[in-house]
Amino acid sequence: MNAPIRHDGAIAAHLSDAGWKALSKPNSIALVGASGRASSVSFTSRFLQTNQDLGYEGEIYLINPNRQEILGRKCWPDLASLPTVPDVVIINLPDEKVLPAVHEAIAKGSKALMIHSGGFGERGEAGLMREAELKDACARAQVAALGPNCLGMMNLNTRVSLSSFRASADHKAGPIALISQSGSVASILMHVAARHGISFVASTGNEAVTSTEDLIERAVDDPETRLIVCFVEALRQPRRLFGLAERARIAGKAIVVLKAGLTEKGGEVSRGHTGALAGSGAVYRQAFEQAGVVLVEDFDELAQTVELLMAFQDLPSGARVGMLGTSGGELGNITDMCETLEIELPELAPDTIVALQKWLVLPEDVEPRNPVDAGTGFNFSGTYEDRMRGAIRAVASDPSIDIVVVVQGFHKEGEDLRLSLNREIMGAAAKEALSGTKPVVAIACQSGRFDDGVMAEIRAAGVPALQGAREGLRALSHLSKLRVARARPVLEPRAAELSVTVPAHWDNGLVSQGALFSLLSDAGLRVTRNATARSPEEAAGIAAKLGGSVVMKIDTPRVIHKSDIGGVALDVTAQTASEVFQRLETSVSPKIGSVEGEGVFVADQLKAGIEFYVGAKQDATFGAVVVVGIGGRLLEIMGQTALLVAPFDRAAARDAIRRSGAEKFLRGYRGGPVADLDALSDLICKVGQIAIALGDTFEVLDLNPVIITHEIPGGCIADARLILQKGSKT
Repeated sequence: MNAPIRHDGAIAAHLSDAGWKALSKPNSIALVGASGRASSVSFTSRFLQTNQDLGYEGEIYLINPNRQEILGRKCWPDLASLPTVPDVVIINLPDEKVLPAVHEAIAKGSKALMIHSGGFGERGEAGLMREAELKDACARAQVAALGPNCLGMMNLNTRVSLSSFRASADHKAGPIALISQSGSVASILMHVAARHGISFVASTGNEAVTSTEDLIERAVDDPETRLIVCFVEALRQPRRLFGLAERARIAGKAIVVLKAGLTEKGGEVSRGHTGALAGSGAVYRQAFEQAGVVLVEDFDELAQTVELLMAFQDLPSGARVGMLGTSGGELGNITDMCETLEIELPELAPDTIVALQKWLVLPEDVEPRNPVDAGTGFNFSGTYEDRMRGAIRAVASDPSIDIVVVVQGFHKEGEDLRLSLNREIMGAAAKEALSGTKPVVAIACQSGRFDDGVMAEIRAAGVPALQGAREGLRALSHLSKLRVARARPVLEPRAAELSVTVPAHWDNGLVSQGALFSLLSDAGLRVTRNATARSPEEAAGIAAKLGGSVVMKIDTPRVIHKSDIGGVALDVTAQTASEVFQRLETSVSPKIGSVEGEGVFVADQLKAGIEFYVGAKQDATFGAVVVVGIGGRLLEIMGQTALLVAPFDRAAARDAIRRSGAEKFLRGYRGGPVADLDALSDLICKVGQIAIALGDTFEVLDLNPVIITHEIPGGCIADARLILQKGSKT
């Protein structure tokens, strides 16, 4: 198998089966740089104690040429003196001594490394040179390596640690894989996942060799793992994301990511931490969306999303929510958030309303709505728990409801738990969850107030208890989006579907209008009829052939915004074309024609219509990215666009039109034309295919405007610009 290409251009050592086995289930471990210091921050003492606590049964070799024994264990002078080849070598040395130890481990025949030491890509030019040598050495030997600058990896299912993590009594083996580029964040993730159980936790640091993508792949393949949780500063092999997400989708496993560096300042911090380029936050967001990866905004949201997803072996059949609570104020606030997050609260069926009137003892003229305020009406003769159970059952029976959400506090209101209303409501939710056919979720509007006694029954029933209204509702929103993502395959980066010849261009990379319009037309896109004139007589002849009014503009690499210098003329006829040409050619000095390939571009002038924008650029992280939105001058005024990461399908393009805010203008706004949105979506897809075909040769492609008229509802390209990377070969 060929080694994968990394985002930084280097050849990465593929995480082979042998490398993964050495990291996850080694028979022997060597620690180079073992220390006799016993303290809370000593790697050696923490490493040894954790493996003892886990019950690791393999061999551990401590390497230190200056010691005979460390912490009661025999110490070896070097790897060469060991009686056997260790499966994995941990390196805990000053940065200048790491590379010799790496070469020694490779020469010994070890299959994997864990490099705890820092001083590599995060430490300037000298560190980058060390990291490059490390990459090269491991790639040539096909050796896996976690780090450098990391805390390592601990596998609770196979009961082994290659790390400084401590396995407390709270940590148990289970179905959640945790992958973090930050060591301290890995510890936070362990706390988040502790209640549900951890398959493995890995702190990956600089990822000079083995990457987050490698470990995601192993987690997808791991039968013990159900949920994959990642903290990412930058993906080193970002284009692998889509293929991994598709494999996870098929396996029924969710990938949840907390991404740092989504803003410019956050990216600067990430760069300083692991030497990683964070990339564009907007492009990362869209890539995760298209891949069906759940992107969370903070640790609280992450915790609640994990709590919710772990409650479902299979996703619910739908995402329509029936909500109940005992506080009208809280429900009103939550309803506003549901609207913002596009969580659907359907109207209740007549039979549901009648049943709720019965359980809540409401007059016939008081009709409960969704969300249901169960705090109204207090004439019920039974217990509050029975009353709430009946209300929950009524909502769950409604055919338009897929998930029942109970909004109530998780805290104890007084010393006597028997008098706790919260406990009664939670008890009702627990019993209905066990006896009903639809999932029940509990949400407390305020996080941090949690009483074990109040929540004992609901925990036992397996009902997810989400703390914090915003965090809990965002988790529900992620569940809804995940359902949609599971229903469609993830499109992976692939070879170009179009054959596009890189056109001739000027030294600054700009492609002439004539060459660009030919490229677009050959690709199957509708463009205005056009030709390039290089004399007044040619201009008049072209205008006469096109007929009617034409637009004329200078075609030159010397000017970007041609209208700003009078380089564009509208409403030109065959009779005026010669005079207009002479005026346009002198709008720059020296005049048009002084640079080879210059001319005056002549094209049909379309009727007024809706102006739409489609553009593409080469993103440093994910490659071809397409941007859409309302076009013309409104593009700059509105500043609202939507991104797509190529490749994508018509449905994604259609959704991008909606997200861009342009759709309302395309549906006959104030008597304007009604766009053929399918045809416009196909145009967007074609631009994505052109961008993929041009590959790294292009910098930016702008179609602005694509004009939609009553006669051309699918749009026609009236103006375009293509800039290629300097030095691109035609």
